[in-house]
Amino acid sequence: MKRCLQTLAVSLVFLIVASVVGYMGRFIPLDFWWIFGIATAILVVSVILSLALRKNPTYKLISVFINAVSMGFYLRSWYINRGFDNALWLMLCVSLLAAAYMFVFILPLYIDAINRHYGWYLLLFTVLSIVGYVCLVVLTKTTWVSTLGYYGLLQLGFIMTMSMDGSNRLKLYNSWQVASYTVAVCAVIILIIVLGGDAAGDFLDGFSGGGGGKSSGISSPRQPKPKNEAESFIKPM
Repeated sequence: MKRCLQTLAVSLVFLIVASVVGYMGRFIPLDFWWIFGIATAILVVSVILSLALRKNPTYKLISVFINAVSMGFYLRSWYINRGFDNALWLMLCVSLLAAAYMFVFILPLYIDAINRHYGWYLLLFTVLSIVGYVCLVVLTKTTWVSTLGYYGLLQLGFIMTMSMDGSNRLKLYNSWQVASYTVAVCAVIILIIVLGGDAAGDFLDGFSGGGGGKSSGISSPRQPKPKNEAESFIKPM
């Protein structure tokens, strides 16, 4: 469970950084393509450095927040294209709401029956998340909905990579780094909407967001408590 809480904290900081950068981007007098290009350039640099420094655990953690900066610029480009804006306090509230979404995912893992079938639980949670967000889009048209969608997608990336091996610091940071590249998925969605025009935008605007037990090779990040207390010692990462 320690790993779950660490991932929750890192993902929340990731969203806060993206929110602050996205908000501060309003002071950069550039159009959509310039801002989108800056975001893409930052992401490309992050990928190049990740390949060059793939064995450096410190850079893996740094790259997570480099990608958060990239997401902030992508979010700003999205606001420019759609012609609306969000206040910083609202973006931070959406970040907290997205973090609550991950917390809702973590809580049922305390139930051993669910934790033992983690793979099925993850699949069901993912499907229900998509369906729930589509329903949210149908019922509300507020400007923060698409932001919540992108943030929810990013959080889903962190949730899915929690099933990766995190037995040491390098592997744990690697899972966070992989999750942070969900930014690229958000970028593709934004690009499809912009190039596809309003028809695609109306559809994808909403659709964009919005070890322990094992199943099919996917393991839960919550390790069950060993029966033997002597086995319960876990070395700090």
